[in-house]
Amino acid sequence: MPLTGVLAALATVMLWGCNFIAVKYAVTQVPPFFVTALRFTMLTLLLSPFLRVPRDQIREIVSYALLMGVGHFAVLFYAIQFLDISTTGIVLQLGTPFVVLLAWLMLGETFGIWRMAGMTSAFCGIVILIGVPTVGVDVPSLLLLVVAAFMWALSSIRAKQMKNVSPFSLIAWMALIVTPISLGLSYLTETNQIASIQSADLLFWCSFAYMVVASSIFGYGLWYYLLNRYDVTAVAPYNLLVPLIAVTSGVMIMGDELTPIKIIGGGMILAGVTLITVRQIVLSRRARIVASTQGTAT
Repeated sequence: MPLTGVLAALATVMLWGCNFIAVKYAVTQVPPFFVTALRFTMLTLLLSPFLRVPRDQIREIVSYALLMGVGHFAVLFYAIQFLDISTTGIVLQLGTPFVVLLAWLMLGETFGIWRMAGMTSAFCGIVILIGVPTVGVDVPSLLLLVVAAFMWALSSIRAKQMKNVSPFSLIAWMALIVTPISLGLSYLTETNQIASIQSADLLFWCSFAYMVVASSIFGYGLWYYLLNRYDVTAVAPYNLLVPLIAVTSGVMIMGDELTPIKIIGGGMILAGVTLITVRQIVLSRRARIVASTQGTAT
């Protein structure tokens, strides 16, 4: 990827890494499925001008909306209420090896030795972080996060396969489709939704605004911009920075415990992504030099 792509990828993972703080705080005050419904309702209103898509892709849009909106977001919002931010951010990064595997199986993409080395280092860092003993860990919630990670990977592949659909149209349609489903889940499984909203404090609304604008609109808008222009296996490794950001924000803001194992694992993730990033910049510069030379020669 060129430098502009690298910067867009880094901005995306920064927005997503900090989003765990917002989600965690929001679901401690308001039931998670109801928060999901509110989030998608607001996204539908904000992005309503983008509710247009080729008719022959409606089925793909609905499939994507269910995978991403319900399979990922609703499951994540439910599970995070029982887990700390560091654990959540780390486990969700299983989505990266999932997306690389699915890109190989479904898109026929390949990746070279440098990308493989960076992925290996980062994946080992994730394994180390996941192996950190967590007192009182909720195993069913961890398993739900694994499901959410896989759904994120599969929906990313679906987005890659769709053509002529803008990122904001994709998000707008997902929000429109998932809003009633989230409301139904909330109605069936939760109570006191209205009372919790009425008693929510200013920090809840700030967290809610961050989830809608920063994470959903800007974060996913940049993500789909990248997926539409570069190979999934070139973009996905940057997502491995998310647990590093999540762990840091969890420790600094939420008081999560910082252990030597977390430092080692986070360092390996950073080293792996740095290797991939530097290699991509070098290759991009070489390609531009070659193209410029060939253009001059002709």
